[in-house]
Amino acid sequence: MGPQDNLDLPKAFRRVDSDRRDDAFPDIVGYRDYKKGLEVNLSALRERIKDFGKYKADLPLSIDLPKRGFTLRPGLVPLIDDRITYQAIADLLSKHFSSEPNVYSNRLARPSSNRMFIQGVELWIAFQNKVEEYCHQYPFVVETDITAYFDHINHELMLSRISDLFSKSLDQSELKTVKELLYQMWGRWNVGYLKHFGIPQINDASSFMSNLYLDELDKWLLSHKFIYLRYVDDIRIFANSEPEARKSLADLIVKMREMGLYVASGKTKIQKSADVIGELSKGRNQIKEIETEIDSGNSERMNLAAEKLKSFFLQLVGEPQDFNDRLFRFCIHRFKKLQVTGLGGETQDRVISEVLSRLITMPESTDVFVDYLSLFKDNEFIQFAVLNFLESQNNIYAWQEMLLLELLVRLNITKENLVRSYQYANSVIAKNKHPACKARAYVFLGKHGSYAERRDIRSRYHQEKNESTRRAIIVAVQEIRVKERNCFYKGIADDSRSIRQIIDYIQNLSVPTYDYYNPPSSYKVIPEDYDSDDLFDLGSEYFI
Repeated sequence: MGPQDNLDLPKAFRRVDSDRRDDAFPDIVGYRDYKKGLEVNLSALRERIKDFGKYKADLPLSIDLPKRGFTLRPGLVPLIDDRITYQAIADLLSKHFSSEPNVYSNRLARPSSNRMFIQGVELWIAFQNKVEEYCHQYPFVVETDITAYFDHINHELMLSRISDLFSKSLDQSELKTVKELLYQMWGRWNVGYLKHFGIPQINDASSFMSNLYLDELDKWLLSHKFIYLRYVDDIRIFANSEPEARKSLADLIVKMREMGLYVASGKTKIQKSADVIGELSKGRNQIKEIETEIDSGNSERMNLAAEKLKSFFLQLVGEPQDFNDRLFRFCIHRFKKLQVTGLGGETQDRVISEVLSRLITMPESTDVFVDYLSLFKDNEFIQFAVLNFLESQNNIYAWQEMLLLELLVRLNITKENLVRSYQYANSVIAKNKHPACKARAYVFLGKHGSYAERRDIRSRYHQEKNESTRRAIIVAVQEIRVKERNCFYKGIADDSRSIRQIIDYIQNLSVPTYDYYNPPSSYKVIPEDYDSDDLFDLGSEYFI
């Protein structure tokens, strides 16, 4: 048995499958084709890992994501085999590591969970509660975070940190395998950036590695008696006086510099704790009231919650000087659940309008917006507004364009908007835009095109060099005549294992499928006067 045999690949795949909802560059079928042949695929992957000295990671998919303030962060998505290997290594190491109690991000879930971490929202709330608790004890707070944190992680230092942390819990052969694999993968993934620096940001395995990297800083802060809290790269230090706060910040900057890390000066400030408490309390009581009414399950109270949410939302958008983007996203998530439950319907038109108006000012939240707008498949106003945005000068970010094209795929496009949508999708391909955008454009054209237009899509397969775009074309032409389609598929099946897999998956679909949007489950609603003669609804006391 070699070191690679301790990597739990099936568990790693389950976690990658759960983690893919946050993918910057989503797979066109969400890895369903890989999952269909999972046993064979994982067996082949084990053979690759055995010869880890020759293991060569694939180049990742990449797309830049807009951030608050209209800056960008690189979004790298490793291909599925590498991603499973990466997650399996993180799972192996996680058995032997616990963050310091002052760290509230990326805390490990139960080993049996398909998710690697406890839900982020839960941890963020706990972090905020602890910040407030310390604010009542200390009059000053240092607020800072780390500039381009994931981009500045030094591979050599990271591997050294792994040796420090795991040399006693892993045998030397196992540790060598892990470090060789990580070094090889990270080296292939930082294409176009500083050599030997940076790891992918948006996946659970990297989030775990980031906690390993900052563990030295956490231990240094504790050993020097700092009263501090950390959430990912967001750091709070509490002090008894302003000079003490300034000294703490200066010491932190020097220590971080030794680690090749730097504070974000624009996000660094020393605040009075009373002001921080005031910021934290904004909207908190209203949110708690809304959540309490929703969680009751009682239809009357849930209708009341919908009314409270409506008032809270209108107050939020009606005071632009105090607008809070976190609270806005909170409202959108709740309106999404209320919509599928059948509550709050009279407010949704206003919510839709506010969401669409923020495609320009909040591009970083487009994924949240698109999931909400996807619930209104026949809403002509949404289709019209999205096309207006896509055709405008405000359509700057490929990531946002990709998501809005995905939204058009999900919607039932009306006759009035179909020609315009079709023209826009063709322009995306003609202008040779980002492969993620072209992939969605091809799928849209395939879903709505005639048999002649699908044949035209088929003819473009060999012109496209990017495999994610080629996979989209295979999805797009699934409704040409079966014999013709299968002949095309047979001719390209030897292009790669990934191409063979998606062909097999598409050929075995019972109905044509172009998108995989899964609406949220509804809230459980219990009527006030609920009564039932169904024995399964009765409590155990009935049988005593």
